[in-house]
Amino acid sequence: MKTSRRGFLQLSASSIIGYSALSSPLFSGIAEAASGFSGNIPICQHMTNSHSTQITVLTDGYNPYAYRVFDSQGRPVAVQIWDHEIRKCYHQGIDKLHITGMDPKLSYYLQVIDKNRGTVLDERKFKSLKLSSRSNLRFALVSCASDFFKTHARVMWDNLFAQKPDFIFLVGDAVYADFGCPTTEDNIWIRFCQTRSRLRHFRQPSLIPTLAVWDDHDYGLNNMYKTFKYKVSSKRTFDLFFGSRNTDGFKRTMGVGSRLTAFGHKFFFMDDRYYRDEAQCGGMMWGSEQQEQFLENICDNSKPTWIFNGSQFFTGYHKQESFAKDYGKNFVDLLAKLRRCDAPVAFGSGDVHFSEVTSVDPKYLGYRTYEYTSSAIHSINFPVKLILKNPRRERFAWHHNFVIIDSQASKGAMKVNAMAINARNRIEFTHQATIKRS
Repeated sequence: MKTSRRGFLQLSASSIIGYSALSSPLFSGIAEAASGFSGNIPICQHMTNSHSTQITVLTDGYNPYAYRVFDSQGRPVAVQIWDHEIRKCYHQGIDKLHITGMDPKLSYYLQVIDKNRGTVLDERKFKSLKLSSRSNLRFALVSCASDFFKTHARVMWDNLFAQKPDFIFLVGDAVYADFGCPTTEDNIWIRFCQTRSRLRHFRQPSLIPTLAVWDDHDYGLNNMYKTFKYKVSSKRTFDLFFGSRNTDGFKRTMGVGSRLTAFGHKFFFMDDRYYRDEAQCGGMMWGSEQQEQFLENICDNSKPTWIFNGSQFFTGYHKQESFAKDYGKNFVDLLAKLRRCDAPVAFGSGDVHFSEVTSVDPKYLGYRTYEYTSSAIHSINFPVKLILKNPRRERFAWHHNFVIIDSQASKGAMKVNAMAINARNRIEFTHQATIKRS
């Protein structure tokens, strides 16, 4: 039996034993999301498949939360806190929720409840995803989200959510942990909490699954390598805020890396910091163990594949970090091994504070492919096109932007349609390509 919105709220209230004064901030404003809805509590959805999802909630350490989930027919759904942490250095913490027993045909609603008062503090709408239902995926490729750019930190995420991607992929610098204070374990935690509080990514009325890997700023220090003294604590912080547990379609790999299998594709999120050797010393970007694990997994079938990295892959024409420039021997070796795999690949990166599409010559992999760099959604940017000339560049945008990619998989190939969208909600560039093994 279906339940109306009013009926759903009444059922929700009656099912919370001993709770009173139920308020419902979502349903009074969800239809008006475009006019400025802002959730009371920062919430993010993470790995999601047909029957489950994982969600993080930024908590108030002095006011513990309880949680209830209902489907669009008013029926309760199982939810558990599977990890949580709060530290003495700051008043905010993280709850990690696991929600099971879902159906991709239904919508779901998360209620955040004040344990002491019994009131509903916030509510969000979300859905599950049947990862095998089709071969096309729309995803947002995003990097460099400095919370100090307050105006664009609001506008850009509204524009992004309006594109309704299936997933948001954060490929580095989702948090500028080394900005505004000295780098310490406590300050990294504080900066993650502050960023989560400030960005409208985490205050949207409807949630979109978000997967992430870090780069140097969310690692904790600009251009830092595996020698970073806070790396273990920093990894724990990143995992709490952005990590997911293993589930159907998703597997954690090494460091903060992970692997997603969905919609006929494979997606690899590579950790380019935890194992990274110092540049120009003949070392490796990903470390030998992570690279070997990656090659074993990518070569086990022919599914079209996206490889994501914080630093750029092929571009060595500027002074900023890149795989080709800083780890040339390692990169040549990696490409030679990728060439022997049956899976056609495309590359995604961030970091450089401009977006571009770079053509990758068939001499590297035996077929033409592309690197899609998306940066910055809101951070420092300059009109650098005339200064930084990339001879293999096909598209470019230096204004604040994010890239929306529609990727359709077929046997031995994928069709890619990309567009960069700026703060005025205008398209900065489009790019279409078919990537297939010859």
